[in-house]
Amino acid sequence: MSIKFSEKDKLLLQKLNRRSWTRSFSPVGDIDWDSETTDAEFRELHDAWSLLLGSKHEASMTEEQRIRFAQYQQINLMLGTAIFERFALANFESLYGDDSDPAYQEYVTHLIKEETYHYVLFSRAIARIHELNPSLRPMPERPFKIYFRVVLTLLRYMPFRRLRHGMFFYLLHFVEQITLYANTVTAKTVARDGSLVRKVWEMHAIDEARHVAFDDMMMRNAGSKGILGKLPKWLVLPFCVGASLLLNLNEIWAARNLGVRVSYLELPKLVRQTTAPFKRKVFRSIFDDKRQSESPA
Repeated sequence: MSIKFSEKDKLLLQKLNRRSWTRSFSPVGDIDWDSETTDAEFRELHDAWSLLLGSKHEASMTEEQRIRFAQYQQINLMLGTAIFERFALANFESLYGDDSDPAYQEYVTHLIKEETYHYVLFSRAIARIHELNPSLRPMPERPFKIYFRVVLTLLRYMPFRRLRHGMFFYLLHFVEQITLYANTVTAKTVARDGSLVRKVWEMHAIDEARHVAFDDMMMRNAGSKGILGKLPKWLVLPFCVGASLLLNLNEIWAARNLGVRVSYLELPKLVRQTTAPFKRKVFRSIFDDKRQSESPA
């Protein structure tokens, strides 16, 4: 099987491989795991990130609740991303059989290595946030595991390579784009370079910027002319909505756990009303045809 990469694609693969060797990170060597994000910094993140911002519930929250809610939100996105990347490893491994080009094969190897590093990165970050505030309860992760296991298995066995690649890389692009938004918003919100949360998203974005470029190339090669070109997006769009739904339901769980009297049935209204910059960017991206990528800060 051959993807039939263009000369431009081959040059991009060579560039991505070079950057994977020279511009990456180690979860152990490049993160100070004795560092922390202060309560004041979490309070700032609340105003940039909170699903409840702009709702009646925001006005009723105490400063302590806002800080703890921001901590839960960071844990939630890290947890959902880590589980997605872990369960997608079988999908990445299956890419080896789609083309024998050496540069492509090498980059798939980098992709697998980097996603496993991300799982370690987020797992350690979550553990550190819990260590600094033991009162935080573990967030629900079973729905993430069931959902991503089912979705990624379906995508792995989807017939027709073009359709399979179009759907998988659209979903991958969506998830990775959210984490690039997280890095951009966090870097603008938290001024201190040594803040743990800021550093985690910054390190993650180093690899994700390359991954998004690879996604774009793979989606372009999977594309067809006319109405068939839209088919992968239409088919995978419900999966993107489902992933967003799980993330936001977890945030309502967090708010309720903190004593905020918010109903799960209020989620559609909260999505429409929230004024948090991060949330607005994410919700817009679900239906954005242009799929423009964020550059890491």
